Amino acid sequence: MCELEVLCATMYQTDFSKITEMNIQSDVIFANQADRYSHEEFEFAEYTAKMVTTTQRGVGKNRNLALSYATANICIFADDDVRYIDSYRDRVIAAFEEVPDADVIIFNLTSQSQRIQRQNKRVKKCSKWNMLGYGTYRIAFKLSKIHKANIWFTQLFGGGCKYASGEDSLWLLEAIRKGLKIYTHPLVIGEVKQEDSTWFKGYNEEYFFGRGTWLQAAFPKIKYLLLFYYMFRLKNLSILPANKMISYMVQGIKAYKNNLSYKEWK
Repeated sequence: MCELEVLCATMYQTDFSKITEMNIQSDVIFANQADRYSHEEFEFAEYTAKMVTTTQRGVGKNRNLALSYATANICIFADDDVRYIDSYRDRVIAAFEEVPDADVIIFNLTSQSQRIQRQNKRVKKCSKWNMLGYGTYRIAFKLSKIHKANIWFTQLFGGGCKYASGEDSLWLLEAIRKGLKIYTHPLVIGEVKQEDSTWFKGYNEEYFFGRGTWLQAAFPKIKYLLLFYYMFRLKNLSILPANKMISYMVQGIKAYKNNLSYKEWK
């Protein structure tokens, strides 16, 4: 069994050029959504890359596919616009040795995106209230703990799904509710571009609608309290007035209850 493996969700890859683009220096599994089925392996340096290609769609399905093929002690979720630092493999392993209690560690990546990017300043244990807003590409975990708790990604939220985003926070919420110990860590393991997001087009009507659907899924009992938290947190980043932010989030809540997407609701 290898020590560390990157689990990368990607699309329409025809070769292993992402190894160089992402500066992969460990074992890696590419879960590749395309228009064919195939399974390929490629040896590079002292590592193995696997490319599992299917025609299925939805980032949750793709991440679950990579997770089902994973074998390493420690795994890192990745998007294909991440570029890792040279020493990420050894430094991530060292971080788990530094925090032996951790089942999941959330690391830092730099980004030029306009989206809010939380930066961890110290090692800190997370609760369900302070581990939200982290992208999946920042998450590393002990595979045995995830398997034992039977934690998978939702197929309702995320790119290519009915609701555009939020699968990362729902995954973390499930982990913490099942008793896994999650920590943040200040280590910067790479850079993420996020220039061509399939869902984020600014803090607009669709964004707040999606926030409402996510609140209904994540915190159904206190969702209306959290509406105001997001309104105050994002009011300086959106051109929408506060009442419109609230209105679109409420619409998202109602749409989720009726199993309707943004397009179907409109």
